[in-house]
Amino acid sequence: ALYSNLEALAHYDTAATFAEPGGTSAQRIAEKRGDVAFRLGRLELAIEAWEGCLAHHVERDEREQVAELHRKIGSALAHKGERKLAIEHHQRGINLVKDLPPSLALVRLYEEAAWLYMQVGDNMLAIYASEKALRLAESLGEVRAAGRAHGIFGRVFGRIGDKAKARENLERAVELARDSDAGETVLALLAQGHNLEHSEGDYDGAKGCYVEALELAEKIGDLPGQIELEAALGELAFHRCDWEELRRASDASAELAEREGLVGKLCLASALRGRLRWREGEWDAAESLFARAHELAGRAGLSEVSVEALMGLADTLRDRGDLAGAEATLEQALAICERAGLISQSVQAHAAMTQVLSVTERVPSAREAAEQAQTLAAQVHDPVSEACALEARGLVAQPVDALRALGEARAAWERLDRPLDIARCDVLLGRCLLDGDPSAAAEAFRRAGDRYAALGVDHLAKGAEEHAGLSRPSSPAQALPLRGGADAR
Repeated sequence: ALYSNLEALAHYDTAATFAEPGGTSAQRIAEKRGDVAFRLGRLELAIEAWEGCLAHHVERDEREQVAELHRKIGSALAHKGERKLAIEHHQRGINLVKDLPPSLALVRLYEEAAWLYMQVGDNMLAIYASEKALRLAESLGEVRAAGRAHGIFGRVFGRIGDKAKARENLERAVELARDSDAGETVLALLAQGHNLEHSEGDYDGAKGCYVEALELAEKIGDLPGQIELEAALGELAFHRCDWEELRRASDASAELAEREGLVGKLCLASALRGRLRWREGEWDAAESLFARAHELAGRAGLSEVSVEALMGLADTLRDRGDLAGAEATLEQALAICERAGLISQSVQAHAAMTQVLSVTERVPSAREAAEQAQTLAAQVHDPVSEACALEARGLVAQPVDALRALGEARAAWERLDRPLDIARCDVLLGRCLLDGDPSAAAEAFRRAGDRYAALGVDHLAKGAEEHAGLSRPSSPAQALPLRGGADAR
């Protein structure tokens, strides 16, 4: 009740010394020890305790208890990044009790399986398992037990661009979780914040969800939750270019993951730290961190984190002048987006690809990438996707349309308060104006240079300043089309 986890664990350890080895009391104590160890992020200890209980309940043909233990072991494996094994445990648990009368154990199994399917990007299986959980909970008169199902519905609806259904389900998930379980409330708030950030561009609303969830996670001692929430706050800090907050959040997330040996979750902090090294122009360090984040996220089945890491890696390779490497990396990101149904991230990757293809003067391919970005953005209608699609259009359109599209993109980034993106639009506007109005072009470049310099992104500030002097850029990374569209050369 007090979430005094370390004290509870000490009492369970002491109690175990009084219990008859192999007896019912010993098994109950072992399972409780596993529950507390799990909350503390001591996953190996939790798995060892729960696996020790399995044989006892199997021997007595206590299928619900065995299924519940498979669920718990699967949850711990998921936090370790072993998604395939985690799903196998959940499936074994479901198979044990699916033909028995409906139970809360089966509701929880379907819900957690759905959560895992969603993480790896299998939206159809996530919806199927969530619907099973919801119907079972309703038949038991335990609607609160299916709160996570609403959270999964919300996340999937957010991915496909149905904002109204996403918001409705996520708000319902938070409402149900608040009435039932603190741990579920953490998850529900995290899901709601993710939707506000990625589907609606409401960064203030997302931050409110993350901060509330983090305070609750700290109160109950939920270490895995704290790792994810610190990383989520770090991502928001990157959008706003709050470098100190980004550094604090990435360090906090990494320290918690390293302390408890949660290697899979280090992908979150590695991606954030890659952004810090990119800002400082430390290309080798940034490349290494993004590659490591992608590797860990891929191993853990975290498709969205994997794409974010690849996008950061592509930025790094592009800015250091390795355009072929940036293109190959974006192809990887797009392949993951397609497999996992990540439409918004796919828009961003296609827009970034348009930029790279424009540099290498592959006009038809650049147009195709821009068209893909616009088509997909029309499906999801989220602010970031729309801004990215406008930028992509501006890179391949004729001068008048290009200026209009880039001006609208810049206004969209201003509404989102994303300084790096505003500055990038100024650079693109400068290039578009270069032939027709050199003085206006120079002013756009100067605005971009001043903003980049104020943000401490010196390598981008230098490129913009070189353009402001209407000179050729010294780096191939800055050599985007200097006229009003990819075909205007």
